[in-house]
Amino acid sequence: MRTLFFFISFLVFSSSLIAQESNPNYFHDLSGFEDSNGTTQLFYRLYEPNTAICTYQNEDGDYINYEENWYNNHLYHLNNSNSSDSILVQDYYFLQGFCEPKLSFLEDIDFVNNDPAKYYQFKKENFGSVEATILLINPDRQQLVLNSFLDFDAELDFDDSTNTLYFNFLDWKGNGEVTHKLLKEDSVWAKDQYTEVDFNSDIVPFSFVGFNTLKKSFLLTNADSLFYYFEGNKELIHTSGKGYLSSFGDYLIDSDSTSTYLLTDNRTYSSRSDIYIAKKDGMSWSFIELLPQSNSKSISIDAIESGHLYISDSTKVFFSQDYGNNMQEILQFDEEVTGLYKKPNSEILYVLTRTDLYKVENDQPTSIKQVPVSNEENPEIPTSVSLKQNYPNPFNPATTIQFELNESAFAKLTVYDVLGRKVRELVNGVRPAGTNTIQFNATNLASGIYLYRLEANGVVQTKRLTLIK
Repeated sequence: MRTLFFFISFLVFSSSLIAQESNPNYFHDLSGFEDSNGTTQLFYRLYEPNTAICTYQNEDGDYINYEENWYNNHLYHLNNSNSSDSILVQDYYFLQGFCEPKLSFLEDIDFVNNDPAKYYQFKKENFGSVEATILLINPDRQQLVLNSFLDFDAELDFDDSTNTLYFNFLDWKGNGEVTHKLLKEDSVWAKDQYTEVDFNSDIVPFSFVGFNTLKKSFLLTNADSLFYYFEGNKELIHTSGKGYLSSFGDYLIDSDSTSTYLLTDNRTYSSRSDIYIAKKDGMSWSFIELLPQSNSKSISIDAIESGHLYISDSTKVFFSQDYGNNMQEILQFDEEVTGLYKKPNSEILYVLTRTDLYKVENDQPTSIKQVPVSNEENPEIPTSVSLKQNYPNPFNPATTIQFELNESAFAKLTVYDVLGRKVRELVNGVRPAGTNTIQFNATNLASGIYLYRLEANGVVQTKRLTLIK
């Protein structure tokens, strides 16, 4: 078992997915709806990655450095009626205290009657404990703990016509078995009042893709097949034979109520994200991939105009007015497109890229929101090696020691008593350039004066500290 000892600094994180080296933040996952006043309400994510350098002491007493990734991935709400833009739900993972993780992860959200102030949300939270807690939060901000486990998969849909919330989550069994449960809540906020929806045992375990309020139907998948479920009967839509049909990310119903668009992420098996249309004609279903030679990332439909859909492929946007039978390229951007929203029965299309949110009208894109520059300032690199005075001093029982390095170097930080005997080795390894911060806990030491010495890059510096109990 490793014991976390301290964390020292935060650094800007970069990866192959980052479009701008100087600014790792990026937009993704655009969605929207029209409220009761006909105003467009937009929602998007802003991903802000970082890393922290942590150190822990192993069973042999050695101090090991490691790098821990953390991030903000909040869900933002842009209200077009007053142009207000604010965080709707926080989504984050960061380190606190002595590198203790704090997590709040938004899995899914659905709004009541297209009201941006009323919504249900699924969240996973972890505040340093081993296990995470799964919360279902209603519009009154009441929380219901459904389960506690390390991983989960949750979906929810609210049926405005019946005021019924349908939600699916993983149910972990004591023997390690994992099954899916689909429950519904009818305005009663108590766990024992939830009703489990009965599904045929031959399609369990399943993933809940979505609920169609027009047809009172469900789409369900297991790893290999896609099912249409209505009034206790299931119909097989498609069998892949490849075992990836449980990875749908978006599920849209055309206004004709018979055509279903599905966005699936196949990156587990390839580098592709694909879009399909499932359409029922009589008693049979067709299942066709749209833009099969592309890396489709996102899709939006016009809720009024049947057959009208918009699909992004990397930096390009395509339009079809015949259910995807014919696709026409209409837009191209400098950055990857990460989300689309079509305002119904209008000429307005919103396009989200990694760096901008565009309003497209009369085929002309106008940027209405830019990705914020990373709030992580580049650390100022010291010009020399320097050991700082500890604080507080005197102290009991813990104090902070800082030292500066002008370049990454092997460093030793050691505490001695006044007779020159080593009592604690705090650092013994390569440390990054900049300010390094160390916590020294002297609980097991006697009161008195001690010396702490830094050896780094050919420089040796020593200072005194005083422990008073």
